[in-house]
Amino acid sequence: MSMLKRTIAFVFFLSIITISSVQAQSQEAQSKKEVLVLSSYFQGYAWAENLASAVVSRYAVNRRLTVEVEFLDLVAQRDSVLMREKAESIMNTNDATGKEIVILIGEEAWIMYRTFMKGAWKEVPCVAVFSGEYTFSAKDYDSGKECVESMKIPLEESRRGFNAALITDPYSIHETIELALQLKPNTKNLALVTNSWQIGYLSRYKTRKVLEQYHPDINFIDLNNRQMTTAELQNRLMTLPKNTTVIFDSWISQNQNATRALYPDNAMRQIVGQLTGDAAFGLYDLGIRDGALAGGVYPTSDEFIEKLQEVLSKIENGTQPKDIPLIQLDNAKRYLNYNTLKAYGIPEELYPADAVYYGKPVSFLERNKVYVIIGLIIMAFFLIVLFTIAVVERKLKKKTKELLVLTKENEAGKTRFIANMGKLIRNPLHVIQMSIDMIDTNHLSEDERRMMKIIANNKTQLINLFDDIIDLGKAGLNDFQLYSDNVNVETTLSDIHETQEQCNNLEFTLIPAGREHYVYADPKRLSQVLTYAILNADCRKTEGQVEVKCEGDGKQVKIWVMAHANFQDKDKTELFDAFNDRQPCAQSDRSNLELPLCHKIMEAMGGTITLQKLTDGKWAFLIEMSESSPLKSK
Repeated sequence: MSMLKRTIAFVFFLSIITISSVQAQSQEAQSKKEVLVLSSYFQGYAWAENLASAVVSRYAVNRRLTVEVEFLDLVAQRDSVLMREKAESIMNTNDATGKEIVILIGEEAWIMYRTFMKGAWKEVPCVAVFSGEYTFSAKDYDSGKECVESMKIPLEESRRGFNAALITDPYSIHETIELALQLKPNTKNLALVTNSWQIGYLSRYKTRKVLEQYHPDINFIDLNNRQMTTAELQNRLMTLPKNTTVIFDSWISQNQNATRALYPDNAMRQIVGQLTGDAAFGLYDLGIRDGALAGGVYPTSDEFIEKLQEVLSKIENGTQPKDIPLIQLDNAKRYLNYNTLKAYGIPEELYPADAVYYGKPVSFLERNKVYVIIGLIIMAFFLIVLFTIAVVERKLKKKTKELLVLTKENEAGKTRFIANMGKLIRNPLHVIQMSIDMIDTNHLSEDERRMMKIIANNKTQLINLFDDIIDLGKAGLNDFQLYSDNVNVETTLSDIHETQEQCNNLEFTLIPAGREHYVYADPKRLSQVLTYAILNADCRKTEGQVEVKCEGDGKQVKIWVMAHANFQDKDKTELFDAFNDRQPCAQSDRSNLELPLCHKIMEAMGGTITLQKLTDGKWAFLIEMSESSPLKSK
């Protein structure tokens, strides 16, 4: 009993200690303070506005931590003394102890804090987000000198000695220039509008390098406000030489009485196209979405935010920023304003297909209502015809199988019906053909011409199908009209080989014969039989090419159309039966009527066509006719 009391007392005491510890940790967590330092550069990409919103939401809203947001409005002053004073003021006000993360957004803030951070602030986890592939010292930044190689500080070196992670947009100047030149291929001059701050270093330096390396024949015009007032810039833009492409980066509107410069002068950006009378391009999203500029290449602020959130998650999970490799945004896309391109007369065939377009273009349907309506009517007619054919063919198969046991008179009636039905349906197709021929394709777009080609091809297939139906009807009525002559078989096969290669991209091999062979036949009908045999062998082959061989013994000519194919023994009879239940080859436009028609034609010309299985595993259509003398007359 005494032991039980002691155990209960120990558990109670341990519970009190645990609860006290949890409460202390909770109070400590609530007292922690997150410091968020944001730069004043928020026009291009809307950096500070969008990123501040994302980060403040992450910490202040979701985690209920105190977040201090301060916009550093020092860059336009270009005064390193003020930068130092501001940096020291922030560090004195917000001591590093207990601060878990500092967010520096914009290259200006990074330059300032890289130069003036000291003591414990160098160990505070820091994330810097900015543009470019390198940075500069505060001294060079304050000097106003143009960029040279000796000024450049690699990004990895710039964070040496600081617990900082870097996210950078490589600044797609080369890509933007190539986009502008693609849309304006007659460009002779390239004018770059910049101001003299750090981002101007990057754009002017990289633009010169790109032109020197890739476009040495294009003249570079540097429109920098250190040498001109806003009014002078307007005059320069209005008097640019012909064939000049303008790349708009940034602009500071200054006057002598101002205590500070205003960045940027959005009015200048809005009217640059009007001043030059041509499409101008930009290096970030400002002015492109609303159509002031025609386009550019850049990552969006959403993509910046996504990368920043990934880095913050790593830091919160214990990774030190200095151990995180340099992160480059390599997913910049081409953005264009469709209406601006059209307004300045840039031909639509120059528009890149993979660009993201602002401004909904006029749709194909709106531009081609008449042609679309005509096309839909024709397509609807084709569907009705095809449906009718399918229904009629199904009924015909059922009826004709029953009629096979009837008298010769009934057989004649059946074939007469087939011929009349083919003629009846073919006549409207000829009317459609005339309607298609009346359309002037010279004024159609590429998509419209492709649609008209599809319509014409399907029309041709239907006419060919009905021609076969009519021919089968004539054969059943013994109404074939043959115009026989002495035909050179080898020449006919060569003509077919050449024609099919040009029309259908069909390739087959002709096996040379020892001599020429002649048959007495209708040249057109013989060519039709040979062509159908080759096409049907090709559509059913499983490997290799179709081989065609001709041989004769002075009495009989045999033409072999051979291929490795998926025929079956029952096909020896069913292939030549117009009323069998076979399905056409799925990978071709062949119909079930072609081989039955070949059979009828060969009968009418005194020959035969059969399907044979060869000893080497191949199948062959064998066409046999009596051999004739080359001198035989009509």
